[in-house]
Amino acid sequence: MRITFTPGQVAMLIGRAERQLEQIVADSIREPGNGRNITRAGQHTLHETVVTLIRLYREQVPGGAPAATRIARAYAKGADAQTGVPTLACVRTILTVMRDAQELVAAPPPDAQQPAADMTIR
Repeated sequence: MRITFTPGQVAMLIGRAERQLEQIVADSIREPGNGRNITRAGQHTLHETVVTLIRLYREQVPGGAPAATRIARAYAKGADAQTGVPTLACVRTILTVMRDAQELVAAPPPDAQQPAADMTIR
C-alpha cells in the first residue's frame, strides 16, 4: 500500500534527510584519521537516507524522478575503490543534487492551505 504525503510533509522529510547527510559529513570530518570516507557508524544511516530520498523524489515529488536518478547514480558511483565505503564527496554531491531540486519540493505557504480567519471587530 502506497502512502501519500502532503507537500508540507514531503518538504519536512527532505529537510530532515538533508540535516542527516550534513551530520554524517560533520561526524566523518571530526573522526581522527578519517579524511576521505564517511565513518563506519554513518554508513547505515547514509544508506537508509539515500533510499528514502530516492523513493520520496520518485513517488511524492512531481517532476522529481530526474533528481532521484541523480541521487542514485551519485551514491552508486561514490564508493571508494579500495575500501568500498562511500566517500565524503559522494555525500556532498547528493546534498548538491538536493539543493538543485529544492524548488520542486517547496511547500506552499501556510496561508495558501487554509483560508484566513475573519478578524473583523464588530
